[in-house]
Amino acid sequence: MATSASPFSKRFAFPKPQAATRSLAEILSKGRLAAWLARGRPSDPPSFVLGRRRIYILPTRFGLAFGGVVLAMLFASINYSASLGFALTFLLVGLGVAMLHHCHANLLGLEVSFAGASPVFAGGEARFRLRLSNPGRVPRYEIALGAEGREFGPVDVPAGESVVIAFGVPATRRGRLEAPRFSIATRHPGALFRAWTYARMDIACIVYPEPAPPGIPRPATRTERGSDTAERGDADFAGLRNALPGDPPRRIAWKAYARTDDLLLKEFAGGGDRVDVLDYDEAPGNDPERRLSVLARWCLDAATEGVSFGLRLPGQTVPVGSGESHLHRCLEALALFPAASEDRQ
Repeated sequence: MATSASPFSKRFAFPKPQAATRSLAEILSKGRLAAWLARGRPSDPPSFVLGRRRIYILPTRFGLAFGGVVLAMLFASINYSASLGFALTFLLVGLGVAMLHHCHANLLGLEVSFAGASPVFAGGEARFRLRLSNPGRVPRYEIALGAEGREFGPVDVPAGESVVIAFGVPATRRGRLEAPRFSIATRHPGALFRAWTYARMDIACIVYPEPAPPGIPRPATRTERGSDTAERGDADFAGLRNALPGDPPRRIAWKAYARTDDLLLKEFAGGGDRVDVLDYDEAPGNDPERRLSVLARWCLDAATEGVSFGLRLPGQTVPVGSGESHLHRCLEALALFPAASEDRQ
């Protein structure tokens, strides 16, 4: 005859052993363990030093095998009362303890600082560079970074010097890509133990829109003569003037610069050179991402041809200019366009 559950058992229900085991396995998985260790910890500053309390250390698979062999040697020495076996066993134990200490000290006191992240196009890989500085008198060996399930390195950091190492993150979308949580780890010496720490810095990389395929004709607008940002015509030489930001490098009077150390620009009378004003509303397509992709292609084509160009977006305008810095300024405006548009509303 079936018996109904008592009110006591309904109120105080204990988890099944299988469910408890599954939950423990999930917690101890690599990703969940990292999240659990980082819970409640604020983001790290752009430069910090690794202290004792944030460095973790555990034996590797090779270290567990090494411990198993030492334990078997200990049992065999006890069983056969072998003095030489005891001596060898305790020697290996002392070696393992020394490796444990040196593996932990290999990270202790290491200074980590952000060394920059160059902009990339969507679909590429963002590279976050970190500078590892060793203020101690002992070199640090086999320091590796880990992020997104990948390992980068290892590198050696000489005593009193710094080494730059980078880890990559897929840049799938344009905009501001925040650096994920990453690990700094070492297995030196002997690979018996792995010492590591987790860090997350307030750093980001600018991801430009993925350029559209070449071949899309771009509109062109000729600026009025006399504009400070427009290139002058090349009919007749009219003299020299002081160079301004955004002026084309090919118009700089380099001979005059060599004589006077003043950066001067050649002026010509008559006509006007082509100056492209790239407008968001003139880009083909109804999808905003498509339009930004076309604008990125137009910016690259104009920069390659040496044409001065400006950029006009809803709520934002980049003045006419030229050069690599101007190109990156326009691409950055395209990358951050939604955020900039929302801030103005």
